[in-house]
Amino acid sequence: MYLELPSIPLYPHQERMFKALHDGKNVLSVIHRRAGKDIVSLHMIVLRALTRVGTHIYLFPYTVQARNVCWEGMDFSGKPFISNIPECLIAKKNDARMQLTLINGSRIIFCGSNNLDPIIGSNPITLIYSEFALHHPLARQYLNPILIQNQGLEVIQSTPRGKNHLYELYEIVRENPKYHVEHLSIDQTFKLDGSPIISKEQVDDARRMGMSEEMVRQEFMCDFNVGNMGAYYTREMDDMTREGRITNLVINPNLPLHSAWDLGSVDSTAGILFQLEGNFINILFLLHDSGQGFKYYLDKAEQIRISVGCRWGTHFAPHDLAQRHQGWEQAESRLMLARRAGWHFQITPKLSVEDGIEATRYIFPKIRIDKNNCDLVVRALREYQREYDDLKACFKLVPRHDWTSHITDAIRYLAINFRRLYDIPQSPISYTSSM
Repeated sequence: MYLELPSIPLYPHQERMFKALHDGKNVLSVIHRRAGKDIVSLHMIVLRALTRVGTHIYLFPYTVQARNVCWEGMDFSGKPFISNIPECLIAKKNDARMQLTLINGSRIIFCGSNNLDPIIGSNPITLIYSEFALHHPLARQYLNPILIQNQGLEVIQSTPRGKNHLYELYEIVRENPKYHVEHLSIDQTFKLDGSPIISKEQVDDARRMGMSEEMVRQEFMCDFNVGNMGAYYTREMDDMTREGRITNLVINPNLPLHSAWDLGSVDSTAGILFQLEGNFINILFLLHDSGQGFKYYLDKAEQIRISVGCRWGTHFAPHDLAQRHQGWEQAESRLMLARRAGWHFQITPKLSVEDGIEATRYIFPKIRIDKNNCDLVVRALREYQREYDDLKACFKLVPRHDWTSHITDAIRYLAINFRRLYDIPQSPISYTSSM
């Protein structure tokens, strides 16, 4: 049997990437929207699976995206995306796990970086990241040591989202001989006949439909210098950086250590440990993980408190703390679990997300963040943004739910309670006439 891979005609930039992977190089491609990233990545992972037996993972920011885009999605012609893998190569198909076993024994798994534990346990030798800029910034840090040990390869493709972890990685590897690096705008990608993949006329149509110039620069020109579009706290974070409030903070053992929490039922949980020092809110530690029971986070927080020698202050939790959530300690409410562990929470008033964001903006000038323990807090506040409506070409009025959500929600609960309990305006001075 003879098969030609890839089974699709490759654009010139795709051919360069394919050749680099075949030659044993990692690939980093910063490329514009609609350039055929996922279709060529699918063929690249098949090539890797056929040439080296092992586990090969196609990674999306969220598992639901892996199912919607690859496993159940269709290409522009209406052809099932997964059908680009020839049936004669597939020995077994597991729909629940989104896993293909090929005839040579290799496994191709489609999944999301929002749940890393199963990925780490699968011991991959190939990792393909779709839209790397939208992945959790720590995902690659957890997975890359496995690839190094296995002498594996990674393929990273994405459109920019400001100067986040994609930009940082691009700057690190752009001169690394082990990486093939591309940074391509619509002016640099062409079809086989030499015409542009995305024409200037199509970009002008997008502008007429309401796409902003900043979005055009980000999506089509791959400009890292465009700020994170739709971000809530861009100005506030710029002020914080300029004023030096992201710095090395010293914990004051004479002050109480407070906490504010956002609790996920089946996804991530975030806990912020902070002190109030003078006019400042010092954010000192972040507890952030997924797939753990509430007691796990409480124990971690207690270990930190003991290590720094502080006493506990006040603990703030979301309004739904008393609700029972499936999957949490046999449906026992987390409020009761916390009380049995010696923790007593104040329940945050239920306000709209918009009011909570405004409360966060209000306390921003008072916030200082420890840059060593809370790097993820800084990243989350920079990247927390509105959901984008592709049909209307504008941002919605609601936040996008991604890896930043739980961390910024914990900050939001901190802000609501700070304004309610601590930021009490002084009583006005009354003047009496001396006459």
